[in-house]
Amino acid sequence: MSIKTKLACLLLACLLPLAAACVETAMLYRGATVSSVPIVALHEGPPVADRWETFDLAIDYTYQRDGDNLELSGQAALGQHYQMNYTGVLRMQTYLFFLDRDARVLETFSIVTPWSGIEDAQKFSKSYPMPAGTTAISFGYSGSVNSMDSTSSFYKLPLSRQ
Repeated sequence: MSIKTKLACLLLACLLPLAAACVETAMLYRGATVSSVPIVALHEGPPVADRWETFDLAIDYTYQRDGDNLELSGQAALGQHYQMNYTGVLRMQTYLFFLDRDARVLETFSIVTPWSGIEDAQKFSKSYPMPAGTTAISFGYSGSVNSMDSTSSFYKLPLSRQ
């Protein structure tokens, strides 16, 4: 075998595992069950405004279901604990999960990226195609914040596959 062929094989062997690890956002958590956070049942009709909240994050949102589309807008903010004790956001991913009647994830969308300041409310507004079988939505997140002398990571994600 020539040196070029050997190098090509080595490069391919190194890149294949990386390529296999790349999963598009819509596939993230597919089939996992949402159980430890609020679930929002979807209804047809006029816009619905509400709040989804955990210790780490609050999302004030308005949605309107129109056939197979969901218009969703609102703002997300870190909880008071993080706003009072930390100075920066190192990393933050916020997700929208479309769920079936058993609270299983059908599809995932990233809704707020990038995240700016720790005290800033992050606005979002978008129309999403709903996968067949959608009866509810929920949100999830994974983040990391820092201060001068510490770092804290936190998440609420549907990780169980029951």
